[in-house]
Amino acid sequence: MTCYLPGLLLVVLLFVSGGHSLKCYTCNTNDNNAACNAGGPTTCPASYDTCMTILAYNGYYYAVNKQCLTKAACDTTKKNDGIINGITVITTCCQSDGCNVNAAPRPVGAAHVTLALLGVAISVVVSRALV
Repeated sequence: MTCYLPGLLLVVLLFVSGGHSLKCYTCNTNDNNAACNAGGPTTCPASYDTCMTILAYNGYYYAVNKQCLTKAACDTTKKNDGIINGITVITTCCQSDGCNVNAAPRPVGAAHVTLALLGVAISVVVSRALV
């Protein structure tokens, strides 16, 4: 029976070992999600359990901020989402390693929406002309 003791202790130590530190992508006010992720994920301080991404845009300019923090702080920040002085702010919170890698897709700008609507209008006109 004592020959199993070292193996049992090893298994117990694996489950009781120091906690896992979360890894998040981090950057300060970058205008490109890929550039923001270029350095890879950062190991967060032990007290932080959440990856946060803040996306801000006004139709022409785009900024992303990613960081580690607590879930409570991220949830508080998220309550301020919306349109502030003409700038749309969107906050996302997630809690697994690297979960904020694609949390900041570039929003569709006003020019893209105009071109899309123009394309739809042209296809309607052409389809009616062919009927």
